[in-house]
Amino acid sequence: LPKPQRREAKRQIQRFTKESVFGKYFIRSLLAGVLVLIIFVLSTMFTPLLAIDKITVAGNHRVSDKAVLAALRHRLGTPLPMLNASDVAQDLSKFKLIESISLVSKPPHTLEVRITERTPISIVIRGGTRYLYDPAGVNLGVASGYEKVPTILVTDDPKTSENYKQAIDVLLALPAQLLDRVAYIQAKSKDNVTMQLRGNASQTIIWGDSSDSILKSRVLKALLLKTPGNVRATFDVSSPLTPSVIR
Repeated sequence: LPKPQRREAKRQIQRFTKESVFGKYFIRSLLAGVLVLIIFVLSTMFTPLLAIDKITVAGNHRVSDKAVLAALRHRLGTPLPMLNASDVAQDLSKFKLIESISLVSKPPHTLEVRITERTPISIVIRGGTRYLYDPAGVNLGVASGYEKVPTILVTDDPKTSENYKQAIDVLLALPAQLLDRVAYIQAKSKDNVTMQLRGNASQTIIWGDSSDSILKSRVLKALLLKTPGNVRATFDVSSPLTPSVIR
């Protein structure tokens, strides 16, 4: 080869050699970094570095801290990264008042369990006893008699009762201030939901089906404002565009 071409070829070989050496060092550095990361992760997962030595409970009102902590005592010593919400939820599944939980890790050694409790929305009478139930039909225990929630008149199990579900759909559509006034609600079918308000007048509401719930609530609120609470009356809002009041 001519001398200029030999020099160019030599330059290309040197450049390629340098790039190859650089590439080798880069790959080795990358692998070393990955190895260090893996070692760190394994050290936190399988050593006492982040082992749980304290569990706290938040958000609970009816479920006692003591009972929850007793159910989770066997989790002490577990590394924080190794514990997930489904594990804790399984541990607490026997507490029917608990609807859901979430975990908050507070390194190095504290786990906070945040509890969302089920909210009673109704009373159902079963076997002559008044029980509190949540919207999903879960029995929350015997009512004390001081709860101001409506009684749903059903004869079958609220958890599987279609009539219970229809009644709940209507209750959830009511404004909070009106919900407190409902003494009884009954869904004989999906098209035939009726309510009775608290008070000596025993005012009755014919709701109909669960459609147009927002409009029905507004119309009913207006009708109630125009009718004294001590006057016996039946409010029919099953057709909210043509409501009626029967006295």
